[in-house]
Amino acid sequence: MKKILFYIAIVAVVVLIAGSTLAYFYYNSMLEPVSAECDPVVFEVESGSTVASMAQSLEDKGLIKNALAFRIHVKLENHLNLQAGHYEISPSMNIPAVAEKIFSGDAVFPDTVIVTFPEGKTLDEMAEIFANQTNNTKEQVMDIWNSDEFVQSSIENYWFVTEEVKNPDLKYPLNGYFFPNTYHFKDKDVSPEEAAEILLDEMDRVLSKYRDSIDSTDLSAHEILTMASIIEYEAIFDEDRPIVSGVFYNRLESRMRLQSCATLQMALGIHKQIYSNSDMAVDSPYNTYLVDGLPVGPGNSPGEPSIDAAINPAEHNYFYFLSDIYGDNKTYFSETYEQHNKLKNELLK
Repeated sequence: MKKILFYIAIVAVVVLIAGSTLAYFYYNSMLEPVSAECDPVVFEVESGSTVASMAQSLEDKGLIKNALAFRIHVKLENHLNLQAGHYEISPSMNIPAVAEKIFSGDAVFPDTVIVTFPEGKTLDEMAEIFANQTNNTKEQVMDIWNSDEFVQSSIENYWFVTEEVKNPDLKYPLNGYFFPNTYHFKDKDVSPEEAAEILLDEMDRVLSKYRDSIDSTDLSAHEILTMASIIEYEAIFDEDRPIVSGVFYNRLESRMRLQSCATLQMALGIHKQIYSNSDMAVDSPYNTYLVDGLPVGPGNSPGEPSIDAAINPAEHNYFYFLSDIYGDNKTYFSETYEQHNKLKNELLK
């Protein structure tokens, strides 16, 4: 019996070694070029691409043999900082060569313009950032981004852009719809339409991850972006965003006004660290000190943490919060107005 067990163990070890050897040779064969000789093609790594999606696209286009082998190689080589752009890739290149070209940022368009749109910017601020780094004026950009033609095209092409953006009370129809991120444009001649579509594509990518959750709520995507834009302004640290979100949802459920300074920025057209009583009395569909419920639309472009918080608010009994703007910017939460007032007198005097 012992001999039988011994021989079984020997066979198992041999099978394991043979399997490992076959896997090793198979993996290495997948790293080899698809073809011995072939002309290069221009392959685009889009902004926001993941290694997995890029690898699959390379395989689908016949530029590498196997997407999984590409991902394993990238992991083993610890390749970081995926570079968006256009690359000359040939099926005659092996996977290590393809990965090196892409992760080194060896793009074929040396005139690529890198533009960063920070979170919390309004549409006109984004237009100014874009115009300052391209061959466009702010006026040209805003004319196109606000045009009826482009707005209608956006409604037709993106599930999250609806007729709500045609509300005449909105300052800018697509304010809050362009995802804030760093983008690589082909050159300074990139048109406002091209840029806007890239930013909308990125918002589509982000929001689509939450589409089922959005569909399960009573709020539209427009209203989610509106709430997210308020959270973007009000919360300084990402860990506070779900709690701040919970405060606003608690107010909505209790039929309290949101009373958010974030909405005053859009109502007044200017940013202030502290708003006065006269500011809070401004007649505007954005002013949540006067209007019930959510304001008419987003006041800025929220990042993903704020969007996530708007969809997944923390559950608690807080109805008030304030940030220690004269100290460490820590946010303090209160259940009652009396507690809130006490903190305000302690921290903001």
